[in-house]
Amino acid sequence: MYSKINRWSLYSVLTAAFLIQLLLLDYIKIAGAKPDLLILLVVFFAIFFGPGTGAEAGFVAGLFKDTYSLDIFGANIVLLSLTGIIAGILSPKLFKESRLTQGLLVFAFSILYMVIHYFISSLVLKITYVTLSEYLYGLILPSSLYTATLSIIIFPILIDRYRLKERAEYL
Repeated sequence: MYSKINRWSLYSVLTAAFLIQLLLLDYIKIAGAKPDLLILLVVFFAIFFGPGTGAEAGFVAGLFKDTYSLDIFGANIVLLSLTGIIAGILSPKLFKESRLTQGLLVFAFSILYMVIHYFISSLVLKITYVTLSEYLYGLILPSSLYTATLSIIIFPILIDRYRLKERAEYL
């Protein structure tokens, strides 16, 4: 785990990502899927700064999503906070500097988040417009793959921004 992050920096990055997600990502859809920058950032902050920062990033990202969606209020807050906690707990056991590991983590947590969200929505609203398999193959997998691919580009930028390179004495 690395040093702490300034809250102003954390909230600024999450706010910028949310605005990009809200205003621009609809224009760069691939096969109807768009990346989820907020889950990407929750995973990033969790694996590099620990479960506390991951939970805080998840809470803020979930609050953004819940505020500007017609979804069940609180579902995104809880799910993204739990994503941050779990990713943060797993991080010491992982070689997090590997781009492959980073991409796989983002891919796995994105799928997990969306599948659990589907079940919560189905249980609470008692309405399903698509089956899980249609949702999985039509949206979850393409969106998760798109997000994971984008993480391979964004993680190194954030690692440099926050000076998170491991020093040789610790390798």
